[in-house]
Amino acid sequence: MKFKFDLKDKKTNIIFTSIILALAIAITAITGVQFRQFSKFQTQFYTQDVDEVLHFSQFSPKLKGTVGDSEIYVKYGNQNTVLVAKPDKVSAYQTIESLKGANIVGIDGSTQLAAAINSGLTVETKPSSHQAILALDSGADVAVLSYGEARQGINSGAIKVLPIEVEKVPSILVMGGTHPNEPSGQMTAIMFLENAVVERGILYVMTEVNKSAYTHSQPQEATTWYYDLETKSGGTRTFKFGSRATNTNEQWPNPDVYVHSSGQSLSSSEVRNINRAYPGSPTGNYTERVAFAVAEFIRQKDVTIVVDLHEASPEYITINAIIYHQDSDGIAGQAVSGLSGSMESYTAETKNGVEIDGVEITPQESPKTMHGLTHRELGDYTNAYVFLLETSNASQGKYRGAFTESLITYYKTDKFYEFAASVDQNKGTQLLYARPVSLDERVARHALTIECIINAYNKKGVSRKVVQTAESRQDQVGKGGDPLGKLIINNMPEYVDYIDNGVGYYLKDLA
Repeated sequence: MKFKFDLKDKKTNIIFTSIILALAIAITAITGVQFRQFSKFQTQFYTQDVDEVLHFSQFSPKLKGTVGDSEIYVKYGNQNTVLVAKPDKVSAYQTIESLKGANIVGIDGSTQLAAAINSGLTVETKPSSHQAILALDSGADVAVLSYGEARQGINSGAIKVLPIEVEKVPSILVMGGTHPNEPSGQMTAIMFLENAVVERGILYVMTEVNKSAYTHSQPQEATTWYYDLETKSGGTRTFKFGSRATNTNEQWPNPDVYVHSSGQSLSSSEVRNINRAYPGSPTGNYTERVAFAVAEFIRQKDVTIVVDLHEASPEYITINAIIYHQDSDGIAGQAVSGLSGSMESYTAETKNGVEIDGVEITPQESPKTMHGLTHRELGDYTNAYVFLLETSNASQGKYRGAFTESLITYYKTDKFYEFAASVDQNKGTQLLYARPVSLDERVARHALTIECIINAYNKKGVSRKVVQTAESRQDQVGKGGDPLGKLIINNMPEYVDYIDNGVGYYLKDLA
């Protein structure tokens, strides 16, 4: 009997519908498994050079055991002054007063010795750090050393740092991963995490500020989930491209109107945007708890400088910008001057025949009426000098073609964006506020801007102190602070290094 395929036939219709249903179930199952693997995927970072790892839950306890309990990586300066003792002696020395009768040794002629003496301590000198550490085994109670000299003993557990500060140093927090669909922010933070050598001061790095937002994507945009970068040795490092907002698994439903703690009304979707949730709340919604962890960490550690790293679509007006709290205006102004001088030397550079943009970074003061953002709320509610940086990311825009991995890295240009740029150039229009550029160049801009912020701060070398009253947090601001001296961070690639070699070249191999 010959089978005739006829959709009007009931039996044929059932068979055809069953095949489609089976295919739909199979596709759903496969994509479901793939998405679950994506949501559970943990991006790996090279942390062998890290001195300490903190967690968000230490500052916002309700995050304990949740996906948002992200890491804070700490690198201490080699020249920072520390007081160290054998573990069994640490409990006896918790304050400067408790050290008055202690047998303290230090290195003759060292800046650490001078800092201890300036703190009122009496110190017996030794010719070397080796001799000072040996003295702890032969009667000395405490040794005054540089952190670099003490690091091996600290890491092995043979000696421990006393909770006594004899020399204040500046610190910087580099925030990456606020929005996981803005990859150059995370990648710049990773560059500092995996390359920076801190000589003086403290470097704090957050690679995944809103870790929950790395557990889902934007299916309506058909975004790719991962992108790969090749390391210097030819290895591969894999990174996630997530969402702008907290996963609904952690926070649902969205209200009709999101009312920020300041009373400002925002759109419903912004309730899961961590950069509308500051200063946060330890008992608020999930996103507010994560925001509170960041703010409370900055307060407890008295962080000197905070830089929050972002990206924007090429057609968005706030782009290639440094946005700053009004109390950071002097540092921002000097940083922009430093950037302008640096960028002039890069405009003549080329790679593979393509001119490096060398674009101007525009300074913008944080609006006092725009609440929830880092540059506003962290500036108001902490003592830090606060900055937010933006670069030009094609994968956030709407003029693009298909969403592929190359749209994230922009190693292969998007023909639609390039057409829009050519229309602007030829017809004098403004479809784009900035041309999209490669991940390498976006990271280069962020890293250079951070370097210029540090250089500008070093000319001041003084912490910021906020005077908060019941009436005002914005108008009662004290300009005076503690003299902290310079923040010195070395071993970071130069702007042209990123362009010439690519970001992947400066990633460490994990295996």
